[in-house]
Amino acid sequence: MASSKPAVRHPSHNHPLRGHKAQAEEEIICSGCDLDLIGAAFKCTKSECDYFLHKSCFELPREKRHKSHPDHPLTLLYSPTYESSGFSCDACGEYGSGFAYNCSICKYDVHVGCVSMPETVEREGHVHPLTLLYRSPYQNGLFFNCDECHDTVPDNLWSYYCKKCDYGTHLHSCVVEEEPKRGGGSGNTSRNNGGRSSAASDLSAMLKAQREMERMQIELDMAMQSAKIAKKSRKHMLKMI
Repeated sequence: MASSKPAVRHPSHNHPLRGHKAQAEEEIICSGCDLDLIGAAFKCTKSECDYFLHKSCFELPREKRHKSHPDHPLTLLYSPTYESSGFSCDACGEYGSGFAYNCSICKYDVHVGCVSMPETVEREGHVHPLTLLYRSPYQNGLFFNCDECHDTVPDNLWSYYCKKCDYGTHLHSCVVEEEPKRGGGSGNTSRNNGGRSSAASDLSAMLKAQREMERMQIELDMAMQSAKIAKKSRKHMLKMI
C-alpha cells in the first residue's frame, strides 16, 4: 500500500524523501548530522536506501551568519570537500563526515549540531548558567582545563564558562563512557554501532593525544624561552661586574 504522505526532494540526496516518525527502538542515525534520530524525520522512499534526516537537518538554511566567524557567512555543505572526506570541527575539535557549515575562504568548518548550541546552558552541579565562548577565557597564556573531565581545552575551541566562578567545560557535556556489556548485548548502542562506535572512539583518542602533544609542545617552548631569557640576564650581569 502506497504511503499517503507526499514525497519531497532535498539537495543532499538523489532520491525523494518522505516524512517519518522515528522511534527509539529503530536505532536510526541521521545521515546529515550523524547523531541519533528520534521523532520528526524524513526517510528515503527507496526501500534499499538507508538515508534518514532529522526534520531540523532537512530545514537547515543554506547560509548562516554566526558570531564565531563574523567576517564571512557560513555555507551549508552536505559532504566535506576535502580529500579526506572528513573535517575537524572548529567548535568542538571532533571529526565530522556529514553536514557542516563551512567558510571556504578561511577553511573554517563547524558541525551543524555545534553551530546551533545555545548561548547559555545549565550544568548539573553548578549554580550559575554558563556562557558560550568561542575561544579560551584566558588570554594570558594560561591553560584552560575543563572542570568536568579536567582535560585541557585548546585555545581555539568553543567552551561554556562562568566568569564569576572561573568554572568552565568543554562545549559538549563530558560523559564517562560505559563499559560494553558482556554476552554480546547491544545495550543503548545505535544502528551500525560496531564500526561507527569503534571509529568514533579511535578518533576521540587520536584527538585527545594530539591535544596532549600540543600542550606538551607549548610547555616546552615556554621553558626554552624562559631559559633563553635567563641566559641573557646572566650575560648582562657578568658584563656589569
